[in-house]
Amino acid sequence: MFESSCLCGANRISFEADSILKMRCHCTDCRKFSGSTNTNNLFVPLAGFKVLSGKLKTYTKSVESGNEMTSYFCDQCGSTLYRKTSLTDKAVAVMIGGIDGPEAIENGCPEHELFVRNRPSWMKPIEGSSQDEDHGLPEIKIPEAV
Repeated sequence: MFESSCLCGANRISFEADSILKMRCHCTDCRKFSGSTNTNNLFVPLAGFKVLSGKLKTYTKSVESGNEMTSYFCDQCGSTLYRKTSLTDKAVAVMIGGIDGPEAIENGCPEHELFVRNRPSWMKPIEGSSQDEDHGLPEIKIPEAV
């Protein structure tokens, strides 16, 4: 089981399953959302996913892919713990930077890069990662239960 927390520690989540997909997104929304060049996420099944403590606020908007994306963030420090896409009701994207301990981060090298047309020229593609020029998640199978 992995746990993740916000910057101030008021909110904690956990997930039991290994990630379905490790991804880096370069879409304009992820740039603005993160205040950086991209986001790094572990797409995990909702089966075995729990909010352990705290009070999360939400923000939903239509994103570049045309889907709705809801961000779940701390009502005190503003750190986002996870995001949910309208593409599926069976998984969420956990922000890799909030995961406690080095194991998940060290093993979280993205397998798939999204919206690489927006990747800055000074940032190299991740070796061995598939590259998607324009749109969202590749075809993936989401386990029904953990």
